[in-house]
Amino acid sequence: MIVLCYQAGEAVHRVIGPLYEQLEAADIAYELVLVANQWPDRPDPTGQVIEEFAIHRDTVRTVLGEKQGAMGWDMRSGLAAARGDYMVVMDGDAQNPVEDVLKMYRRMRETGVDVMKGRRIARFDGPYRRAISVVYNLTFILLFRTRGIWDVNGKPKGLTRAAYEALDLESDDWFIDAEILLSARRRGLAVAELPVVFHPNDERASFVRPAAILEFLRNMARQRFRRRS
Repeated sequence: MIVLCYQAGEAVHRVIGPLYEQLEAADIAYELVLVANQWPDRPDPTGQVIEEFAIHRDTVRTVLGEKQGAMGWDMRSGLAAARGDYMVVMDGDAQNPVEDVLKMYRRMRETGVDVMKGRRIARFDGPYRRAISVVYNLTFILLFRTRGIWDVNGKPKGLTRAAYEALDLESDDWFIDAEILLSARRRGLAVAELPVVFHPNDERASFVRPAAILEFLRNMARQRFRRRS
C-alpha cells in the first residue's frame, strides 16, 4: 500500500493513521510505503512527519529523496520501493476514503484483474475540478478510444506486480495515471474500475492548475503521435 504524501504535512495523519489500523486488523501480510520526496528549494515538513510515524512500526517504510519530477516521479519511486505482489497507490490528502485501499486489494484478488482504478461516482471538490475532469476524459476517449473507462486520473490505482513490471512506466508528471491505462490496454491486460467517492481537500488548494492542464494536453498529443509512428 503506497501513499503519496507530498506537501501533506501533519494532515497526512488523517490518512496514514486510519490506514495503518485497518491494515493491522485485516489479517494480511502487508507493507505501508509512505512517499514524501521533496524539492530542495521548497521546504516540506512531511518527510519528518512520516519518519516519526514509521520509526516504531516495522511494517511501515518511507521513501524520502530529492524530487526529479512531479506526481509521476513520486508514484514510480513508491512502486519501485514496494515489494508486494499487489500494489495499491493513493494520495495522502484524505480525498479518497482509506477503506478504498483494502477494498481495491480484495476486489483485485477476487476478480484476477491486472490493473484497477478508482472511478469517482460522487465528487465534492468543486465545479472547477469537475469541469476540467469532464473535458479531459472526453478528450482522452476521443483520442485513444478508451470507451468503457472513465475518470482516467481516479485513485486509488492498483497493479499486480506482474502488470507493474510489464508496463515499464516512464512518466514523471500527472500523465502517469493515463500511461498506466494506455500501456495496460496495449499489452492486453485486464483493467477494471472501483466506484469511489471523492471528498474536498480542506488543507490546501488543488495542484491541478492551468499549467497542469497544458501538461495533460501536451502528453496526450505526444502519446497520440507515438501511436501513429
